Amino acid sequence: MKRLSFIALLLALPLGSPTWAQTDTLPDGLGKDLRTPEGLRKLIERKDPRFVIVDVRSPAEYAAGHIPTAINIPGGITADIKAPPSKDKYLVLYCHGGMKSPAAGEKMRADGYPHVLVWGGIVNWPHARETATK
Repeated sequence: MKRLSFIALLLALPLGSPTWAQTDTLPDGLGKDLRTPEGLRKLIERKDPRFVIVDVRSPAEYAAGHIPTAINIPGGITADIKAPPSKDKYLVLYCHGGMKSPAAGEKMRADGYPHVLVWGGIVNWPHARETATK
């Protein structure tokens, strides 16, 4: 019986990870309105220079289609980026389905980025996407 309980616990643990995807370290509730595709679209239209949208997927996935204005920082690792965003910017991270961006957010916070909102996945983006031509 104990073995079945342990297995059930192990199976339930991954279900807890999407909760992290709601982590918002932006001050003064700035992330509240960004949680929806409409909120993020409005932010893009406002061209607020305080915010940087970050696609943490691979360069190939980014090139195939990304949220407009997003920059590509694969896995949230800034060491390989020529011009990483300033650490005083508000970062809005996303991946494909919302499962990898939380880990990328943790990496970026550990790297000294205090203002991180993990938005989720591009699969939830119903608007037009940009493509990179390099």
